[in-house]
Amino acid sequence: MALFASGCAAPKPTPIFAAASSSASTENVPMVDAAAPSGAPFVAADGRNLRACADGECEVIVRTGDQIPNVGGAGPLSVAVQAGKVGLSPASGGMGAAVSGPPGMAHQINRQVVVVIAVQAGEGIVKLSKK
Repeated sequence: MALFASGCAAPKPTPIFAAASSSASTENVPMVDAAAPSGAPFVAADGRNLRACADGECEVIVRTGDQIPNVGGAGPLSVAVQAGKVGLSPASGGMGAAVSGPPGMAHQINRQVVVVIAVQAGEGIVKLSKK
């Protein structure tokens, strides 16, 4: 006896480290010279205080599994740090594009600019600012 399922499949969340796709709300900005020099201290202006990002302006150290609260245009963001890159995706799992990049990569999500400053040993430094 064969069983058939009907209806719509649930949308799959966008993988953070998937190949980049074009999206109207996400823009890759050219590389900027923001990478920390080798041997430099691994510090961020707001340290590990992720709540500092709630207004869309911060510089924090992030780790895989962190959630960055944000009302600066991108919404709350889930973090993954892998293979020398920091990846960010909508924490809600809903609509929206995931972005990732190595140190120096900048992304614009709506009015929110996200810059990966540095990546080291499973941690990244991310700077958020409003455009």
